[in-house]
Amino acid sequence: MERFCTGCDVALSAPKPGASIHFADPDETAVEAEVFWRTADYRRVVSAYIRNSGDRGFGSVISLDDIQCRKTLLKATDGEQHLLLHDQRRVAQVRCIGEDIRVEPFALELVVDEFPNVESRQRLTKRFADIYRNRSLGRTRSGWTVEAMRHRDALAALDMRLEERSYREIAVFLYGEKAVRDDWINPNRTMKNRVIRSVKRGFRMMNGGYRTLLR
Repeated sequence: MERFCTGCDVALSAPKPGASIHFADPDETAVEAEVFWRTADYRRVVSAYIRNSGDRGFGSVISLDDIQCRKTLLKATDGEQHLLLHDQRRVAQVRCIGEDIRVEPFALELVVDEFPNVESRQRLTKRFADIYRNRSLGRTRSGWTVEAMRHRDALAALDMRLEERSYREIAVFLYGEKAVRDDWINPNRTMKNRVIRSVKRGFRMMNGGYRTLLR
């Protein structure tokens, strides 16, 4: 496997190890481990055919030099390429089949490879297009979605429980001393039950449940 990485204003030309934000298999060596998730395991991938710019087909001619974000390329021994684009908050991964994308410019033709599941393909395609166009992401008031907060709380609760912290200590960390002082002894046990659920969710994620987030 070859790996290449560039910053925002450097051509995609020189190899740079460790140029990915994805996880690798901890049971494999640094030489053997795949930097990117395999598409069989990680489904949030846009697929595209790559052609010579003179034979664009239904694609659009683009250049990596025009993309104002960090770009990472993994090229497997069978010739399959994975292009990773990421800005400060988003990641888009493109599985590229065909010509070498380092020969610029090239024609990129996106395909819908999960039909009839077009809704998820549309979201991934829009994310890829927005990063390509350097379009900023609108922020919510808190910066966190409900789902993201749930995952965050679960991982924090897991870490503290593994350190043998009490449920109350976990609650203080998650919600603050004042909130715990006001709600911890409430007969409806709302906060206690919420902390217990967070701990259980954290252990499920640690024991393989995180894989559901890749689908």
